[in-house]
Amino acid sequence: MGSKRVVDFSELVVDGDMSSNITSPSTNILHLDRIGYQISWTGTPNGSFSVEVSNDDSTWVALTLSASVTASGSADDAFIDVESACKFIRLKYTASSSTGTLQAHITGKSISG
Repeated sequence: MGSKRVVDFSELVVDGDMSSNITSPSTNILHLDRIGYQISWTGTPNGSFSVEVSNDDSTWVALTLSASVTASGSADDAFIDVESACKFIRLKYTASSSTGTLQAHITGKSISG
């Protein structure tokens, strides 16, 4: 029976300043099938979240998410579930106005052995 690869619940963004754009460090997700981002923010930020993927950790392409995730002027939480066959992944926040503080975590696992 094969072993499964996992990315433990790891901090990506700690106390991120949402008055400007934020890009998380990239995470190597080779051989992982499911990725999840847990994000939470405080304050009154307005902006949008996206997930970008790459196979070379240099050229990035935004994924089309099944539902848009936005910060709309008040504190909130969100979870982004991703299935992708790429090698690297990162979270991006694009600020449009106001301020807040962002916390973001990633987890992932393979579903086949």
